[in-house]
Amino acid sequence: MHRLYVDEQIGGNGFHECVNFAVARSDTVQFYLPPTSLPGQNYEGEEFVFFSFTYKGSKDMSARLVGVHAGARLVAREGLARGPEFDIDGIEQLFYQAEAPSDLVTLITPPLPYDKGNGRYTPVLKQWGFGRRYIEEQHAANIVGDAIAQATAALDGASIVQQQLLERQLAVLQSIDARYGFGAEVAKVPMTGRAVAGGSLPDRDLGYRGERYVYEQELACMEEIGQLPEEVKWASQLAPASPFDIRTMRETPQGVREHFLEVKSSALADGENVYLSSHQIKFLEDHRDCARVVLVQFERGEAVSKRELTIDELRAEFNFNPIKYKLVRR
Repeated sequence: MHRLYVDEQIGGNGFHECVNFAVARSDTVQFYLPPTSLPGQNYEGEEFVFFSFTYKGSKDMSARLVGVHAGARLVAREGLARGPEFDIDGIEQLFYQAEAPSDLVTLITPPLPYDKGNGRYTPVLKQWGFGRRYIEEQHAANIVGDAIAQATAALDGASIVQQQLLERQLAVLQSIDARYGFGAEVAKVPMTGRAVAGGSLPDRDLGYRGERYVYEQELACMEEIGQLPEEVKWASQLAPASPFDIRTMRETPQGVREHFLEVKSSALADGENVYLSSHQIKFLEDHRDCARVVLVQFERGEAVSKRELTIDELRAEFNFNPIKYKLVRR
């Protein structure tokens, strides 16, 4: 979007801001709404489900349903500043108008094709046009049901990265289906969680910066081994339930192979305040030859070192202390 806006002069004020589907940094997703898409004044205080469509004339993805923000509320009609971490050179400050719970926000992969004239996902429209588009409950139910069915079908033959994204997407869609009683008649797919029980959790922002530090290093490594930057996938930004944070590529005696990194960041002594879920441990054990834990050490807010350890090296160096709380009635 930045390239289109700056280099090709496509779009206008606000076009480059778009919406936001990155869910890893907080419990809510803050996202931008174009001025003509803001709910009417008579809907103040209401809960919304926002669906993101592309125009038929889009060069990159024509007439597709690409994402959903459910349980959303308008927080500032004029917009709130995102902050300096979202600054883009040559672009005015970015804003958001709405927010939604992270576990009710997802991209729709594969995107759903739509026909504005068949009435399945929107009321029958002669032309898409501009401005707000309110849809009825049945349209929303059709979207959620079709997205669940399509993602379920895509699981068959999906790569490890694709599988993690699809499972997370399905869990979100099923939560939306249950919240609004759409009644999608599709087999439920369980979601495997990354959360840990109890204890003092690591700083969320520090974790994000650690992942970004490793991600940027992996991008630089791709040129050295003759791979495209697109081979590096920051999986946790779209699928917090993934048992790894970054999928990358590494040279092996058998050639270049995919590799998985679970990043753990700490400002304390190396390895302290680090948590692994049973889901992550199982993945490391099942992929001993191509999965590593990356320990990133921070001092004064800057990453100063990192180490990659296999699950066996991790066990040899650290004790794995289980942390659980059992509820006992008083």
